[in-house]
Amino acid sequence: MELVHAESVDHDATYAYWKSDLHRPEVLIWSGRRRVAAVLEERRPDGTLVLSLPERDWPAAVRPGGRLALAFRADAGRLRRRRLVPLFTTDYTVDDRAGRVEARFPAGLDAEGTRRLPEPVAARLDSSVLFGRPLQIDILRLSPYHGEFVADDPGRCLAPGMSVVIDSWLPWLGGWRLNAQLTGCREEAAGVRFSFRIVDRASVRASAVVLVGTDPGFGFAELRAAGVRPARVARYLTVRTVADDVTHRQALDVRLVGNRHFGRLTDVRDSVEVADRLDAHAVSFVCLLGEKPVGTGRVVVNTGNRALSEIETETVGLPVHIWRGRFVEVSRLAIDPEHRGAGVVVALFRETARLAFNLDCRYLVLDAIEKLVPAYEKIGGTRLPIVKTHPYSKETVHVMAIDMGRQLGVLGRRWPYWQYVFGPVLAHHMRTSSPHVLARLVQGVGVVPFWVKRAVSRVL
Repeated sequence: MELVHAESVDHDATYAYWKSDLHRPEVLIWSGRRRVAAVLEERRPDGTLVLSLPERDWPAAVRPGGRLALAFRADAGRLRRRRLVPLFTTDYTVDDRAGRVEARFPAGLDAEGTRRLPEPVAARLDSSVLFGRPLQIDILRLSPYHGEFVADDPGRCLAPGMSVVIDSWLPWLGGWRLNAQLTGCREEAAGVRFSFRIVDRASVRASAVVLVGTDPGFGFAELRAAGVRPARVARYLTVRTVADDVTHRQALDVRLVGNRHFGRLTDVRDSVEVADRLDAHAVSFVCLLGEKPVGTGRVVVNTGNRALSEIETETVGLPVHIWRGRFVEVSRLAIDPEHRGAGVVVALFRETARLAFNLDCRYLVLDAIEKLVPAYEKIGGTRLPIVKTHPYSKETVHVMAIDMGRQLGVLGRRWPYWQYVFGPVLAHHMRTSSPHVLARLVQGVGVVPFWVKRAVSRVL
């Protein structure tokens, strides 16, 4: 470790500084069956570690030509509990005269298994090897098992083999933590770039959740491969009303990719082509998983204008009682095929019900292909004597209506399904709006089921 006098750089200066951070942690080295303790003297720009051996261990302490294992003394407890394994290399040289070992570890940067994040994620890094020196880092690449970050490490405190704790925070996820071990490094113009491997199961799950909410190419299949059930990420679903060009484009993109999954719109190249005239008269929304759009839909608000009802203009017309009771037309529901089965459709239906309650509409009117009819019937949908052609294909679809007023006042064998989907909406509406708005939809003996559903919604 070299002491540099500032006079050699600036003749007017009266101080001195160290080229490194006086950071000389002890390192455990295994060469064959022999274990020796060494001191980390230097980390070079290419990631080479210069280790000095105690004089008593110089003779044949580390033999060249074999495999070298390295771990920091501060991590010895984790090694004993088998929560960490040493870092191995065969690329090292031994200076018997000086009692030094130079160990080089493959940087492993730009690894094929890691994914470049759309935006670097700021994080805080700490380690038991460091002393009051947490570092601010930017995570650049990540996979459930490996990753890369860049750090400003002027003191060269970090080194391959060191176990670290990475803490970060994302608006949609909150705080999350990775327990990792550094595996390589390289100094670049933007800072020092490190590769790391994730060392425990909880961190594997955390990194998988981060990826499913940020990386467009990381879907539920990859999430399951990392040992995380898609249902566990349903809490990170949010619904955003389309209010600008960005969210409008996101909704159209999901609309296109969701229909392509069923063999529709295969000749469409730009999602703008799937927009139609009713988008201007609808409340459209997009469902986000973290930062990724995964679902979309819209509620067409007709305000009694029959020309603004797609079903009315393309069929024999809706029954009079539906027009009299007021309705919103739910259409263009679509889900990204890589993210089906984790509550996306539930989040979309809850948003449609929220809008219907706020618009004082009794009915949700929608169309459904044959295989989706049973699912909609579970949540109160009934078939109307109307069929139409799917707007993006020649499929015949059934027109259905969900009478929210009637469903509020009945209990039946399908009540649990209705309660699961619409219960949170009912609880929210009763907290934020006058209870008389919904109560007037229920009459007679239906008041009792209404109060039961209301009470259950508050509890859940």
